[in-house]
Amino acid sequence: MVSNDSKMNIEVFTDFDGTLSMEDTGVLLIDDPRCMGTEKRKHLEEKILNHEIAYRDAVYEMWDNVTLTWEEAWDEYLNKCRVDPGFPGFYEYCKKKGFPITVVSSGMRPVIHKVLVKYMGKDADDIEIVANNGKIEGRKWEILYIDDTPYGNDKSKTLERAREKAPKNTIFVFCGDGVSDISAARNADVLFARNGRDLVTYCNRHDIPYIGFDTFEEIEKVVADLAEGRVKLERDQETGFCKVISVTK
Repeated sequence: MVSNDSKMNIEVFTDFDGTLSMEDTGVLLIDDPRCMGTEKRKHLEEKILNHEIAYRDAVYEMWDNVTLTWEEAWDEYLNKCRVDPGFPGFYEYCKKKGFPITVVSSGMRPVIHKVLVKYMGKDADDIEIVANNGKIEGRKWEILYIDDTPYGNDKSKTLERAREKAPKNTIFVFCGDGVSDISAARNADVLFARNGRDLVTYCNRHDIPYIGFDTFEEIEKVVADLAEGRVKLERDQETGFCKVISVTK
């Protein structure tokens, strides 16, 4: 059983593409027919799944094939990328409660920050973003990985570092949508998985406890219940993940 009280510290970590944002910013650009295009991108993803190419090598190739200028990328695609409508309110709640939010992503930090600024204004600068960097010169895009792992950015390392610094009673929340989020999720206490995405399929297949969500408003409700002691966490000894259960008065 994970101890829980009204003074519990909570830290929130979330994937960006397809989780915090409704679209995948990289796919929007890579799938442009002037760039790699959908068919070739899906072929590379198939090779990743079949272990025929390393994830970081495939993603590097995808970004290397982007031939749009920054202005074209923003005006034609990124400007239309939507943040989950419930996220700004969730951010305000966490800010008020002193719960830090960290974005962990395999994407490019400049792209993520620009989209967040559109929806969050100056508040975007208060959200830590742990993502790969990017060099964009004219029509040449290059992803600059932040570590030497096969993923280029091993999300689990961010949670591990935070766990080492956090008070022992801290609840770690992770929000994701894809199988690539599993390594980070295993370092969290409670997992939120966007409904209808690969992470839900994976969790169901492997009996991993999770909370499905369609909007961050649902995440906010659970986090508030945890903070106020209306629910508590019960750790699943087999998977290491936690279930959220009601507190009986």
